[in-house]
Amino acid sequence: MDPKCAQPVDFAGPDTADHLIQRLEQHGFVLAEFALPGPPDEHLAILAAALGLRDPYVPVLYRHAAAKNYSGSYNDIKTNQDDDHPGFSTTAGQDWHVDGLLDKIGKIKTTILYCVRDALRGGETLLFNSVAAFVELREADPAAAEALMSPDALKRTSTLPAVDLSYTGPAFAVDSSGGYITRYTDNDTCTWNFTAGAEGELGRALNFLRAASEDPRYQRAVRLGPGQALIFRNDRLSHGRRSYEDTPEASRHLIRALYAEAPTSTA
Repeated sequence: MDPKCAQPVDFAGPDTADHLIQRLEQHGFVLAEFALPGPPDEHLAILAAALGLRDPYVPVLYRHAAAKNYSGSYNDIKTNQDDDHPGFSTTAGQDWHVDGLLDKIGKIKTTILYCVRDALRGGETLLFNSVAAFVELREADPAAAEALMSPDALKRTSTLPAVDLSYTGPAFAVDSSGGYITRYTDNDTCTWNFTAGAEGELGRALNFLRAASEDPRYQRAVRLGPGQALIFRNDRLSHGRRSYEDTPEASRHLIRALYAEAPTSTA
């Protein structure tokens, strides 16, 4: 990915929404910056409205009774010793995933991460253009790519305590517009079905994607500062996080919002 694609767009600038959408279409993500401080929920609502997004979407996992603490429109991502969410409340890094563990592929199209406070060190969000890598795989090794599109290629299982639920589906698929979408994940929620396709095909596909995820052509690290919002297409990119260190006085704090729509111009 071109390093210039991570340069922030001033939300107060002219034709901001068009600029944001243009970069989203080109790179799969964009960074918006609010010059003036304000309530995070208000900034998120303003940003969503400018992008033509409706109300935030609550993932299937968080509609479960045992996960009701995460069922709000916005999720706080910060260290919390009293919370046992495996991703939100820890300073540990996160491996590649897409949001919506129990949702069908492509259901959650947009993720916004808004930074209230950054970490002392680390905490960069990692972005992997897994769809672009898949297109290259499909050209180089069509059979391996086809294995990833098998309806039983990837099972993801909740790691939330007291929520024993899973969902099985393809890792890549074709959407209604004819483009590829992804739920490529490579973390402790995954069980890969190596019988998908002929012997060795899924393994070749995973080896290719794991190498591609380290390739600068497909990967970018983005460090958010206060008042910045990272918007990305959850149905096109996989994402992760580097581990981080908090300051003694205040913890890194991001707010996450998910949307079932892709951004569109409201002009």
